[in-house]
Amino acid sequence: MDKETYRFIHPAGIESFSFRFSGRALQWLCGTTRDDDGREICGFVLFGDLLARMAPVAGEGKGFRRPLTLSAGQAQYSEEQLSAQWNMGRKRIRNMLETLADLGLVATRRSRVASFMTFPCLLGWGTAESGRIPNNPFISEQREK
Repeated sequence: MDKETYRFIHPAGIESFSFRFSGRALQWLCGTTRDDDGREICGFVLFGDLLARMAPVAGEGKGFRRPLTLSAGQAQYSEEQLSAQWNMGRKRIRNMLETLADLGLVATRRSRVASFMTFPCLLGWGTAESGRIPNNPFISEQREK
């Protein structure tokens, strides 16, 4: 993957979101960080990129060698993939995900097989097909397909 051409992704197919952010979380989201080449990236852009990976309805994760069956509101991720796409080291990605978890923005579960996250700050979302979907952000075990 060419790190220079990656475009941050935005949630698609979702008409609305409802969030609850703490003051500290909002402060982080409004702040910026720099990638390995010194380019500034807004916290909202990084969070939006993670949110775009979320399954709006239950189904299998896509784009992974070992996809998981995800519940609505969960996202499969790879620190290695995020590192390559965001042009940041894996340790920095791991630290950032820990910060996001401490702020209540994400909850992660890592394993040797696959990693996934939920979004505890997300109250729900709306789609044209399904209407309003409430979020159940509690982490549960996932199974490989």
